[in-house]
Formats: sequence, structure tokens, C-alpha cells
Amino acid sequence: MNVMICFEVSGKQEQVREQLASMGYMSSWRIVRGRDELTFNLPSTAMWRKGENMSPAKAKEDLKKATSQLKVKTLRAVAVVVGKWDGMTGDSQSIESSVSEAAEA
Repeated sequence: MNVMICFEVSGKQEQVREQLASMGYMSSWRIVRGRDELTFNLPSTAMWRKGENMSPAKAKEDLKKATSQLKVKTLRAVAVVVGKWDGMTGDSQSIESSVSEAAEA
């Protein structure tokens, strides 16, 4: 299951992103459309992860763990299962995590 979490924290946002990246969360993904390979970059307050044991509740717990370790507060968050999507590629953030796969928008 693919899960995306969007969050706002009281501080240390980049360190929270790094903690989540160390847990397997990514800030971008690549797809192939015909001959083109596109990289889609999420906004700086969003990350995603895929896995058989992933769920929105697991993403929320992972965010709580990261913020607790960094001693910052989660101001708000929402985690959702990602299915069909459409987006704009955008510029990358400082964490360069991505995955290559073919996907449909």
C-alpha cells in the first residue's frame, strides 16, 4: 500500500524529514511515460512510503516517533492511502529519496 503523510511541525522540519527518510519515507518518485522518465517531487511538508504493512495509522505513528525523538511538536498531520493521482513534477527538496517505477496517473 502507498501512503502519503502531510505534516506541520513546531520546528526542525528538515530533521523530521531526515528521520522519516531513515524509516523508508521518500519525497519523490519516478515514472516512465512512453519514452519520458519524470520525477515528481512532493511539497516539503509531505512524504510517502510503500510497503505491505503500511497504513495511514502506521505513518502517523512514525511521524510521532520522529518528532518525539527530536523533541518537537506535531502541529497537524494527515495520512492517506494513495491510489490514482495526478501532479506536477516541481523542484526537489534537500532529501533526494526517490523510487523508479511505471505508474498511471
